[in-house]
Amino acid sequence: MPRIFYMPRTRSSRVLWALYEIGAAFDATRIAPEERRSAEHLARQPLGRVPALELDDGTMMFESAAILLALGDLHPQSGLLPGIGTPQRALVYQWMFFGMTELEATLYRSMREPAEALPENREFRRFTDAATAFSNALGEGPWILGAKFTLADIVCVGVLGSADSRGLLAVWPGLSDYVARGEARPAYAAAVSFGE
Repeated sequence: MPRIFYMPRTRSSRVLWALYEIGAAFDATRIAPEERRSAEHLARQPLGRVPALELDDGTMMFESAAILLALGDLHPQSGLLPGIGTPQRALVYQWMFFGMTELEATLYRSMREPAEALPENREFRRFTDAATAFSNALGEGPWILGAKFTLADIVCVGVLGSADSRGLLAVWPGLSDYVARGEARPAYAAAVSFGE
């Protein structure tokens, strides 16, 4: 049984969401903030972050997107990661990495500035370009690959949910609706309430 090392309301929620979508049994160890720099946790995650996931064979993984892909491979019956070699799988990779690099990275770098400075912030402009591109690709959805919910949606709903909670998606009502659909999933609710 895999074990997740987590803190609530962090990128750990992505992994928990995937585990609940899959319906997989798992163990969990909550990491207190002061434990992040302990030798024990640094052996799991060399930067002292969460999540980390110990697989059944003892392999330790970190980086939430990598963990999601591994879980998709381990649980193909979940349908969260299309079959190897399919165009749909390639698109899941594309949108997961887009979510991590173009949406999340630019959003969080831009949020270092005061809210009133955002319109002039270079990183925020990069985020708005990425959000527009994602909105165009999403179209009517309901998910980024159309009718099929995938790991890419877990990443992108999570990132865009952070933007939406700060009122930053007002110009993309379709993205706010996308976030609402994702956050309405029972597995999402179970993940964000886990350990609180």
